[in-house]
This record gives sequence, C-alpha cells and structure tokens, in this order.
Amino acid sequence: MLKKLFISNFAIIDTLKVSFSSGMTSVTGETGAGKSIILGALSLVLGKRADLSCLKNSAKKCIIEASFDISLYNLKDFFDSENIDYDKETILRRELIPSGKSRAFINDTPVNLDVLNKISTSLIDIHSQNETQTLFSNYFQFKFLDSLSNNIHNMKNFRIQFLEYNSLITLFKKLLNSKEVGSKELDYQKFLFNELETLNLETNTLSRIEAEVAELSNINLIENKLSSSVESINSDEDGILSRLSDILHNIKSIEKFSLKFKDYNYRIDSLYTELRDILNDFESHLTSLEPNPELLNEKNLELDNLYLILKKHNVSTIEDLIVIKNSLATVFFDSNSLSKKINEIKKLIDLKKESLLIFSKKIHSNRIKAIPKIENELKSLVLKLGMKNASFKLNLIEVNEFNEFGKEKLELLFSSNMGSNHKPLKKTASGGELSRIMLSIKYLTSKFHNLPTIIFDEIDAGVSGSVANEIGMLMKDMSKSTQVFTITHIPQVAARGKNHIKVFKQTIKSETITNLKELNRMEREDEIALMLSGKKMTISAQEHARELLD
Repeated sequence: MLKKLFISNFAIIDTLKVSFSSGMTSVTGETGAGKSIILGALSLVLGKRADLSCLKNSAKKCIIEASFDISLYNLKDFFDSENIDYDKETILRRELIPSGKSRAFINDTPVNLDVLNKISTSLIDIHSQNETQTLFSNYFQFKFLDSLSNNIHNMKNFRIQFLEYNSLITLFKKLLNSKEVGSKELDYQKFLFNELETLNLETNTLSRIEAEVAELSNINLIENKLSSSVESINSDEDGILSRLSDILHNIKSIEKFSLKFKDYNYRIDSLYTELRDILNDFESHLTSLEPNPELLNEKNLELDNLYLILKKHNVSTIEDLIVIKNSLATVFFDSNSLSKKINEIKKLIDLKKESLLIFSKKIHSNRIKAIPKIENELKSLVLKLGMKNASFKLNLIEVNEFNEFGKEKLELLFSSNMGSNHKPLKKTASGGELSRIMLSIKYLTSKFHNLPTIIFDEIDAGVSGSVANEIGMLMKDMSKSTQVFTITHIPQVAARGKNHIKVFKQTIKSETITNLKELNRMEREDEIALMLSGKKMTISAQEHARELLD
C-alpha cells in the first residue's frame, strides 16, 4: 500500500506531504483544484518520462518521493535480481534537475526508468476512463481469467517452461543455420585440407625443395667446382692431402723433443682424416651428378605450387601452413559435433513440448470450469451498475503453437442488449460501459489475489443515483483486501470512503498553490453536502450527507 507521498516544486505544488491509510480513500475537490497534478506527480515517481515544464521554480530541482509497504507483494526476488536493498517499507524517489537531467532511486539505490517502471506495476494501478484500452489486451484478459480459475501458479510454471522452450527453439534454429552455412563451405574446406595434406608438410619442406631446384639448375657449375676441389685435395704432386702428409712426416720426426709437437701431430692427423672424408663425399656427389631437365621441371612446379599455396593462405612459412592444416582438420570434428548437438537440442525440445502440453491441458481444464461462473458474476455485477441486459462470453480457441498463455487464444465477447449477438468488447462497449466492466473485473480479481494499490480516476463520471451507490459499494468492498483511492465528483461514492482527502487551491502572497487536507467527520459532512447542493450549502444537503456517511 501507498503510505506517504512527498512532492516538492512540481507544477503549482510548492511542498506537499501527505500520509495515507489502508482501506478506501475518497479524493474530492473542485475541477482544476489539482487532483490531476497529484496523479501526474505520482506517475512521475512510478517511472513516467518528464520534462522541465513541470518544474514550479525552474531554478530549483523537483523531488517526488513515495513510500510503500510491500510486505505482501513477494518482491524480494526482484530486488535481488536488480541488486537493490530490500525493505518492507520501500521508498521510490525521482528528481528532476534544472539542467534537464532526471534521477531515480529505489531505497537510495540509483536505478534507470525501466527498473522503476517494472516495480511500479506491482505497486500501483492507476485507472481512468482513458485507461480502458487495457481491457483489450490478451495479457490482461488471460490474467483475469487465470486469477479466477486457480491458474496463477500453473501459469507461472508454464511461463518458465515456455521461456526455456523458446530459448531451445532459438538455439536449434541458430545451430541449423550454422550447419547449413557450414555445409556450403565444408567442401571448400575439405579441398583446402586435402591440398595441404598431399604436400606432406614438414618444417624444412620449403628449404629442401628450394635447395633441390638450386642444385639441378646449376649442375654444370657444381660439377666443375667439385672436380676442381677434388683435384686440389688429391693431386699427386701438389694436392692438399699430399702436403698434409709431408707435414705429418715432419712433425712426427720431432715429436720426441716436446709434448707440444705430439699435440700438433694429433691435430694435423685429424685434419688429414677429415679431409679424406670430405674428398670421398665430393667424389660420391660427383658420381651422382647428371643433368636431369625433367626432374628440374618437376621440382620447379612443386616449388611454384608451394609458393601459390603460401600466398593463398596469406602466410610466409611452412609452420603457418601446418597450423592451418591442423585447424581445418578440427572443422570436420566440429561439423560432426554440431550435428550431435542439433540432435541433442531436438530431443530437449520434444521433452519440453511434452511438458508444456501437460501444463496447457491442465490450465485449459481449469479455465473451462471457471468460465461459466465468471460470465455469470460479471453479468450480475454490471447489472448492479446499470447495464441491465448486458452479458459476456469468454471463448477459448485452440491454436497450433504454444504461446505465453498456453496453447489457445481468448476472446472476451460482450453484448449490451438482450437478443443481440456477442461481439468483441472493443467493437460493442461504450467508454462508460468499459469503465464499469473494468471495475467489475478488478473487483472480482481482488477476491482472489493481493492487488496493488488501485486509483480510480473519475471512472464514475456520468453516473448517479443507485448506480453511483453500487460503484461506491464495490470499491468499499474491494478496499477490505486492497488499498483503494477514488477521485470522484459523486457524493454517493465519496461517502463510502474510510478516509477522505480534499484537494484545494490556496493563494498565498499572490501565488496559487495546491494543497491536501484529510477531513474529519464534520468536514466530510460539509464537503459531501457541497457536492450534493453545489456552492450553496442547504440543510437538506447536510442531512443527506449525514445519511450517506451513516
């Protein structure tokens, strides 16, 4: 329930503080006294967007603060999800700064307007003749039906399952799309992989082929140089081996005179042995050398192909190609893994669908059982509200796919005249009828659930006498379980309030401001008497006001 409201520097309100009680509170005042301004301020603190034109003094900031008792609303999870401190007495605060910025707080925690809007739907329901469009929404109609068919818990579980089902469907479509796109590219990726696989890539592949091409391209030069080198090493008269042999002989003849000569002898002998091995390799290589244009052409083609593949993959080393090849290999694994994942998700969707079907059948059964009683109670209520021949039909129509309300859609049909066909409410009911139907629906709902604070803004406009009395009776009955505010010009309705607040204007120092006053019993008699008789107070009006209050 709304406990306190503080308004500062808003429209023609300078500073206003007011406390509220449980039950039904009647709000009255002359046209233009500022009732709509107070509703505007309340809408602002509940998350409505605003501009600087609502500041009374454009040099000062506007502050609106509303305190609520939320102990019966089960909002702890919401506070936890938004990381806001939970308190049974929660304070919503809105500030408009002259610079144009707006700030919002819940229990002193800064929040954005989306969060403020989310919580406000659980705290206050402002209803006027302009708000009857809500009646036409599927969400409102199903919520009303489910409130009276013992389906609130079932629908909560169904919606959890439905959200999971939708998430699985979305994932399934995404995976299928990935597979479809992937299959188009898979052949090309396989071609790339096979192309790299046939190269038998090793880290030295490029350098090896380049060396082979270089040797085959320069075979005559290599042969000449190797032959010359063999001659230099192995010439009988002037070869290096012959000279080393002479050096070895000389050093060996003097090694007995010093240990150093013995070491020299060992080192020269090693050189001699190593040079003979080199000579053997040169001679062997010379034997293997022969021009081979075909092999050279083959190696050139192999090298050109390797260069092209490096360029194709935009890399410069064989190591990079090996990494790419390994990466392509994982694509085939991922493709198989994707198919497996798709099958798993499909099985989960089927299981979730079965669960949703069970829930939807139970929900449908409860709705079907409740509908005749709801139709009769609505008919009975609007009859009291002056709609003598009105009747209702709630039609449930099965649909092919699940939606957030089950596996069906709902039609709320209305007939205002006896014998006429039932048609959609939007096409047949007038504005006044819609207001009374909305009141009836909310009255019935309040019998089953803790509703947020309800503010009825002149929904009794245009009625009088017994109908006005019945409207007041319904509101008073609702207020036993729900805090109800009614902004009214009808004395029969105002008299039903447990509490009574008057909105009025005052002129102080040539400045007009709006103020509120909670009326006592005597003041209420006077206020209702004025509502009955107009500006001139009469004894009969006072007596009638007293009777209404009694």
